[in-house]
Amino acid sequence: MASLNRSLLSLSKRVICDVRGMKKYPFPVTYENVRFPPNGQLKLPAMAAEPFYDAEKGEKKYKSTKRMIEARGIEEIHTELIHEQYGLAAISGGFISSDDFKFLQDRINKNLVDKQFAVWRVDPPWLPRTKKAQGTRLGGGKGSIQKYVTPVKAKRIILEVGGYITEIEAQAFLFYLCERFSFPVEFVSESMLAERRRKEEQERLLNKNPFNWDTVIKYNMQNCSSWLSNYDIEWKGKYR
Repeated sequence: MASLNRSLLSLSKRVICDVRGMKKYPFPVTYENVRFPPNGQLKLPAMAAEPFYDAEKGEKKYKSTKRMIEARGIEEIHTELIHEQYGLAAISGGFISSDDFKFLQDRINKNLVDKQFAVWRVDPPWLPRTKKAQGTRLGGGKGSIQKYVTPVKAKRIILEVGGYITEIEAQAFLFYLCERFSFPVEFVSESMLAERRRKEEQERLLNKNPFNWDTVIKYNMQNCSSWLSNYDIEWKGKYR
């Protein structure tokens, strides 16, 4: 009986040791639903530093104001990932210069490997920026055109990265690129955007507090129509 107990004890110890020594490998990532760009271009193309003007059609360079309204408010169209993988999105409005486009193109194209791609989701620079020479007196009209920029509104998708790439790999070279912009930019994925939409819809359905922007504006509480601007009414006080 004692020998039987000793054999059972040794057997249980071997089983425990075998279980503790087992390695659990994660399930391999598959890429069945990856959608590559239809034109077959995997690298980021170069963005033109300035727009093209056709002289035969009477087009020529023009000077403009800063037009800050182009970067105010929220983006209403380009807020979703077309390829449903990863990308960079603007948190608030701002302007992207041709130097920023060149920096992003060089860094991202160097990090892309086989069967990985990146695409732009914004237009090339088109809004002129003027600047006077140092030491020039005030007056005399606007200065010469220094560069062109691309205005971006809040929640606008700036670029996408996809292909045979995991979220950790995309974060590795996209996180530090967010510091390049002069306005706040964040890394986003399809799962993150879907979770945000789910939470927003859940909050809307479960919200039992009638005191919100729609109610305040509708019933003109505290005579708010006298001091609220058109932008506050349109964007519900979230974006300026």
